[in-house]
Amino acid sequence: MIQNVPASSPLIDEKLKNDLSGIFGRLEDAVTIKAVIDMSAEKGKELAEFLAAAASLSEKITLEMYSPEEPDRPQELSEKWLPVCGLYKDGQYSGIAFHGVPGGQEINSFVLAIYNLSGPGQKLDMWTKRRIRKITSKTNIKICVSLSCHHCPKVVAAAQQIAALCSSVEAEMIDAGLYPDLVEKYELERVPVIIINDKEKYVGAKTIDQIIELVK
Repeated sequence: MIQNVPASSPLIDEKLKNDLSGIFGRLEDAVTIKAVIDMSAEKGKELAEFLAAAASLSEKITLEMYSPEEPDRPQELSEKWLPVCGLYKDGQYSGIAFHGVPGGQEINSFVLAIYNLSGPGQKLDMWTKRRIRKITSKTNIKICVSLSCHHCPKVVAAAQQIAALCSSVEAEMIDAGLYPDLVEKYELERVPVIIINDKEKYVGAKTIDQIIELVK
């Protein structure tokens, strides 16, 4: 397991630390962040420092980081696009993952993912919650983003809120700028792009209700 990573990141300045401490101070349940990271890669080291800094702000957040060679690394996290981290609650993978470093605009979706999984979470009306919990088919949602995109975090947060409420759904943020093979495979020209089960592609911003329509 990767250890002794400084709990300091240029992505989290003092103002953001104060803001996050206030948000994380409202967490109700314990959350574990597990990551698979190649520390020899620049983005891997960047993610490790970011996660260590974020986890240091709350006793409710535990961090585990593994190298790709470790046999006990979390197998449910796809290593196709490293670095990757996922959120766990009560020992179970939530289906929420981030490929790349959730910096820039995506810090918002990262924080909301923890907040929604641990509680109290963003408010949703009962009708929307019922629709989400009726989803039974195994569904993987990939949200391809740019860290400078203002629309992307809302789409990521919406998809991951669905995953937090429904064990049948996985929602993975992917920083498309890091993975040329992904851009080529799905012919990505602009973001956000939602990919359902590695087959269906939807371009542009979507609300949580629109995403539910895509996966139900």
